[in-house]
Formats: sequence, structure tokens, C-alpha cells
Amino acid sequence: MKLKILPLIVVLILFFTSINGISLGLDNENDVEISQETSFVSFSELSVEKNEDSNYFSLNIDEATTYLFETGKPVMPAYIQTFVYPRGTKIIDINFELSDIKSKKIDGKIKPSPEPVPRLNLENIDSVESVDVSVKQQVELIEDESVYLSSELYPNSWYDYKICSGLIDGQDSVILKITTYPVRYSPLEDTVYKIDKVDVEISYKNDPNIEPFPKDYDLLILTPKKFKLWLIPLFLHKTRMGVATKIQDVESIYPAYPGRDEAEKIKNYVKYAKEEWGIKYLLLFGGLKSHMDATDREKSNLGSQDWHIPVRYVRPDMWEHGHISDLYYADLYKNGGTEFEDWDSNGNDIFVDGVEDVDMYPDVYYGRLPCRNFLEVRTLVKKIIKYEKPTILNRLFGKPWMKKMIAVGGQTFNFYEGQPDGEWLCDQSIENMGDLITEPVKVYASNKDTINPQPVPEDIIYEYSKGAGFVLFQGHGSAHSWDTHWAEYEGQDDWAGPFSNFQMPALKNRHKLPIVVVGGCHNGIFNVTLIKSINDALNLSGSQYHTYGVPTMNCYSWRLVVMRNRGAISSTGCTDYGIGNPSYPYSLSGALESNFFYSIGQDKVKNLGDAHSGSIIKYLDENAIAYDDEYAITEYQLFGDPSLRIGGY
Repeated sequence: MKLKILPLIVVLILFFTSINGISLGLDNENDVEISQETSFVSFSELSVEKNEDSNYFSLNIDEATTYLFETGKPVMPAYIQTFVYPRGTKIIDINFELSDIKSKKIDGKIKPSPEPVPRLNLENIDSVESVDVSVKQQVELIEDESVYLSSELYPNSWYDYKICSGLIDGQDSVILKITTYPVRYSPLEDTVYKIDKVDVEISYKNDPNIEPFPKDYDLLILTPKKFKLWLIPLFLHKTRMGVATKIQDVESIYPAYPGRDEAEKIKNYVKYAKEEWGIKYLLLFGGLKSHMDATDREKSNLGSQDWHIPVRYVRPDMWEHGHISDLYYADLYKNGGTEFEDWDSNGNDIFVDGVEDVDMYPDVYYGRLPCRNFLEVRTLVKKIIKYEKPTILNRLFGKPWMKKMIAVGGQTFNFYEGQPDGEWLCDQSIENMGDLITEPVKVYASNKDTINPQPVPEDIIYEYSKGAGFVLFQGHGSAHSWDTHWAEYEGQDDWAGPFSNFQMPALKNRHKLPIVVVGGCHNGIFNVTLIKSINDALNLSGSQYHTYGVPTMNCYSWRLVVMRNRGAISSTGCTDYGIGNPSYPYSLSGALESNFFYSIGQDKVKNLGDAHSGSIIKYLDENAIAYDDEYAITEYQLFGDPSLRIGGY
């Protein structure tokens, strides 16, 4: 009898909720004129389709902008709206009205979201059973029993919202992100409930007491005292280019600013610089102090004593030991800019522990050049000045090599829409660049047995050495190498490469320095040292540096940038496992990397940091952010000067 009554109770609750709507009542002040904004959307019929490759069902609604992917839980359609307001705006009320809730029985279960798969280069490992799934074409689907054995509706609400703070199109903004779930699911009842429409009314006001940040400086460079002298040429160059620059040594920050440790003191200083001078770009100029050996962390959440610029480790709950995230220094505010975002709301000294709902919208555009000595500092200063500085030849003839983009890829996991998924992502990235690229060079695994370039070291070196404005590697990785599979590969030994640190000296592109995006695991793990990399071979299952005994002094992504007279002007890389969804390439790390080129080609941003942070902002705007999304965003690292003018002045 109870089982028959339960669906009726659920429907009644949903009905009365839809009639009453929800008022959040965030503020009742009436001293300032209140503005209102409304939004309305109707949802078409729900499509329930049985998957050919499993006994699960999938849900589809035409108006859905994305899906909620939480590992082991049902994949549910979602509709996301993002509203952007000027800094100082206060959201007073958000009213939701839902109507016409209908129920539908399904003959089975909704497909659970698969666990994300690491894009790991396994060539140097004899046996890695724990991550062997990364080279398998099929991923086991596991149901989260807390959901699938429950009659409670999933998701637990028809909607949620989040008020954030960040730089949107270079302007300090308040971001209101509303996610509507037009369908909810009761697994034990094998029933889905759908709404026909949702009305949202937003009430807000502008605080007249909040003034815009001043515009005294554009770029803040944080560095150790020992590097300051070597940065003077960069300071003079930036000033001549109209980029107001301030250089600050970190040693003077520690005694003067509050914080639980050195990293938080630096973050508080960056917040001060934002509020006092209106900085837009943050460049962290310094890495570890030694190539040979170093204590890369003295606490689980901090590396400081052997670092020129400290690093914050986050997310120790995901796979292993936690990873470095420089986004920590750039995400300064939460709740619409009203509170300091310390990434530790529960105060347990574990940063972004999977429970905390962090803001993640950058409030400054950021990047790091993890130089370890003055020779590397001098190399990067010369590279930046050479790349940006206008010359007579550039004025007369331009830089034709900037119109060229090299995309290197193969089959990362599966085929998608008739082609290897890594190549599909490369094609999407080239398309995102639009008319900025007139010479795409596709170094693809599907070119095997043809005269066209393939993702083997000799072809990569040959094409790269001719010069290009942009390079994309889309595949698998380790601390010292990148690789991909041939199309329709059959086993984990069927690799195309690798292209590794040891082969980079063969590059001969000289001053034609590209912006490089690297898709793979651990290519950006910049805490590696020679001794640690050799010791890594002794403990594969607990390896922290992912070099597998191969001597490595610089990670793959940073090695490209720090080389003299060749390599790259900047790069990106994952500071831990790059992750993806084998059934959908444009997801997680792959989506962030593709978004980078969208920012440049479609949003027409002019500076490197705008592109990198813009790719994060686009991801946050378009996705229902869950546990795995948070991981992919926080490990996404930029090695470069965020104020760098793309293509030069």
C-alpha cells in the first residue's frame, strides 16, 4: 500500500511547489531603486531512448544546454542561464515559478555517468593495472547506490543558483548562474518527472557606495628578490608597450600581510593590489629553487620552503596526493565579491576538498613562469620582449607564421562522429580559431600509411621547426612526454610516439614561437626534480611525479617554454591527470583546451591571460559543475605571461 501512495505524495509535493514558486529573499533594503530581470523558457517533449550498447536509457530535451555528469549518478539534462552585472550589484531576490509537472514511467534505469578516464601515457610502465582503463575502449558503468537504490528525486531540486565574482570581458563583474533541471528521476519508482516551463524573476540593485577599482597598474609581477634585477628589461619593455607594471618581491609580503601560511599571505596581497591599484594581470615569476632535488611540499597543502613562489596543493581526495593550482591566487572573491575566497570554507586546511563549493571565476588573469635560476629568467625575458616588440620588418611584412596552427592528435580513447576523438577535438579547435588560421597543419594518426604528417617525433619536429602561431597536442602524457594512439588501436602498446623532452632540442623554430596547448596527463607537473624523478621508479603505485624513473628536470609543457632560441612562448598543461569522457571528447580537460582557442578565434581576445582564463569562464558558464569538473579546472595551468599580446604589438 505504501508503495502505491508514494508516487501520489511526490506528485502533490511537486504540484504545490510549482504553484507557489520560490523566493530566496536575500535582501530587504529599500533605500536604492530595485531593478528586475525576467526569463522564461518552455521545454519540449522529453525523449527517452534506450542505449544500443547497454540496457540503460538516456534522456534528451531539445532546450537542454548541457547535462549533469556526476560519476555513478544518472545523466540528467540541464538548462543553464548566466547573468552578468557590474561589480557592486546585489542580488535581492530570485523567484522561480514552475508549471505543468508530468510523470512518465520508464522500463529500466537511466544511464549513470562514467568515471572520468585519465589521459595517461603508459609507455614507460610495465604493469599499471590501476590505470589500465585509460587505454580501453569500453568503460564500466557503476551505479551510485545512494541514488539508484533510493526513491528520492535526483537531482534534489528543480534548480540551483550560484552568485560569483570574476573578470568578464575584462570587467569586474557579479555573475549569477542559474541551472534548471527540467527532468528529475526517482530510480526505485522507475519514474521521471518533467516540467513544461520555468519563469525566473531576478531582483537586484546597484550599490552606490561601491566605486570601480582604480586603474593604476595593469600587471603585477611577483618574484623573489634575487630575480628583480633581471626583470628590469621586462619592466621597461612593458611600460613602453603601455602596460603599467609593478614588480613585488614575495619576501617583503610575508611579514606584512595576514594569512595562515605563505600562499595565503600572497593571495591577500594580490587582493590588496586588486583593490588599491586595479591590477588585471598576475604573473608569478618563479618556481622551485633547484633542478636537482627539492622538498616540493612541506605540508599536504603547501610547497614553500624550496620554492621561489609558493604553490598551493588542492584536492588530495582525487586519485592521489593532490595537485598544484595557481587559480588559487586568482580567484579572490565569492558571493558576488562580498567575501574573500580562501578555498577552505570549512576551515579544515584541505583546499577544495570535494565538499566546498568554490567560486573558481578568476578575478585577475594569471599565469606562471616557474624559472629556477637567473639564466632561465633572462631567457624568458628575452623571449617575451622579442615576441612582443614591434619591428620594421613586422610592420612591413607581418608575421605570416602566426596564421599557421599545428594540431597533433590521434585516438585518445574512442572514435567520435566517425573519426578518432583526439583528431575530432583538434578539428574543433582549428574551427574555433576561425579566419585567424589560414594554414592548418593536421599531424594526425589517421594519416598513417600516407604522405601526410603523422604524430611521430620526426614529423612533429619537421612541422614545428617551420614555425607556427599555435600548436595543439591532444592525447596522453606524462611529466616528460606526450603521445597518442594510432587510429583503431587494439592494445596499450599501439602508440604513435612518444615526443619527449629529450627530442625537443631538435626543434629549430627559433624566433617563431607558438602558443602551445598540451592535452594529456601530468604534462604540467612543474614540481619535478632530477632526483625525485629517478626515485619515482621505486614506487610506481604511489608515484607522485609520473616520470617512471626517466630523468626529468622540467615537465613537458614548461620545457617547451624555457628552452633558449626555440620552443614556445607559452604553454598549458595539467598539473595532475588530464581527464576526459571516452564517449564525448568535448568534456572536462578537452573542453578547457578547446575553449582556449575559442577565446582567441571567436571572442577575439588579444592577450594570453584573457584566453586562458576565458576558457575557464566559458566552461563555468556552460556546465553544471560537479566534482570532476572542479578537478579539471583547478589543475589547468598556464606557463606564460598573462599580459602577453598574442602575436606581438
